[in-house]
Amino acid sequence: MPQPIMAIAALAVITIALIGQAIEMRKIRTRTYGEDSIGSPNIFLNKRNFKWYGLIVVGFGLAYAAQFL
Repeated sequence: MPQPIMAIAALAVITIALIGQAIEMRKIRTRTYGEDSIGSPNIFLNKRNFKWYGLIVVGFGLAYAAQFL
């Protein structure tokens, strides 16, 4: 895969993953703590977030590969 295409794919994957994680964390927070509460730092360890963490790692891996390999 050419480097520019890989870099654009990495940017797209990271963007989608970060937006998806933000939406998922908002859903978790409103279900667990209600609309007016801030929540807890433990919300990052919820098992539904790990798929988004995986996508973020894949995006960073693609970006690294596009830049250095």
